[in-house]
Amino acid sequence: MSAASFPAASSRHRSSSRASSAAASSTAARTSIRLGTPADPPCARCAPRTSPSAVTATRSGRAATSASASSSPPTTAKSRNTQATARTTSAVPRTSPADFVGFYQPNIGERFSPITPARVADTRTAGGPLGGGQTRTVKVAGVNGIPADATAVALNLTGTGATEQAHVIAYPDPAKRPATSNLNVEPGKDKSNQAIVPVGPNGTITLYTNSGSTHVILDAVGYYGKDGKALFTPVVPKRLADTRSTGKLAPGAITNISGLPANSVGAVLNLTATDTTDPGFLTAYAFGATRTDASSLNTIPGRTVPNHVTTPVTDGKVTVFNSYGGPNHVITDLLGHFTKG
Repeated sequence: MSAASFPAASSRHRSSSRASSAAASSTAARTSIRLGTPADPPCARCAPRTSPSAVTATRSGRAATSASASSSPPTTAKSRNTQATARTTSAVPRTSPADFVGFYQPNIGERFSPITPARVADTRTAGGPLGGGQTRTVKVAGVNGIPADATAVALNLTGTGATEQAHVIAYPDPAKRPATSNLNVEPGKDKSNQAIVPVGPNGTITLYTNSGSTHVILDAVGYYGKDGKALFTPVVPKRLADTRSTGKLAPGAITNISGLPANSVGAVLNLTATDTTDPGFLTAYAFGATRTDASSLNTIPGRTVPNHVTTPVTDGKVTVFNSYGGPNHVITDLLGHFTKG
């Protein structure tokens, strides 16, 4: 059993064939998270991909499975005695930036509590777009069921209405902005990514974008803290569901995903939308729970879009909702789960 501690922020590592993975780099023991510290700066602007690729993270020496990992995972993880590798298939060679934000290991750190996804900030309705070179403080602890003494929050960040290609950084101390990025935005596309962010002064975090302007939406999916209830168990990536064999998920429809341990209270998934016809979003939430307005992934026509998703679990199941944008194929891969302990 274990818990987690949270240094200031994250650091960047660059690799063409190897990277740390949050889901696959720990032992089968239940673990908790520790966060890292900053290193070298991000690219000023991140251009869209020119060719498709797939990244699968595995423990070193273990064969890859058919499950895929998010193209831009927000967290990486490493235990004391294991190493992870990332296997990349692509039409052209590429170098992939990877930002290290923490690692799981037994018996140290804070436990995690998943929550029903809750919207904590939306600049479309309050404050207006975040401008280039500007910062915005957001209250994340002491609200929406997250206790005031939470040490870190798990968030889904979404950028929309961007005027330029740029990046967004979420970080705890407004005086110490890290040289990493949590989300890359581009005009005409709604883009999302999940991040684990340490909590700063007075239960807040700070948002920054480097160029142009963009609206930013923050949905909380859980927190780490002294009253955290669950420990993480990583698994070899496992495919739970794939609608390409059963038919697209229609607009406004849901699909229930089973195959999780019955005693799980939360799951870490790689959720992928593909063969999309219209912009929209997917929301993952606990089976049987009331769906909120929060989103887990934004769909883009003509693109295959993955995202790292943390969600509560009920009776070994989660539910995925497709918004009214258009039909999508949805692929769900399990990376690990949380159980009380």
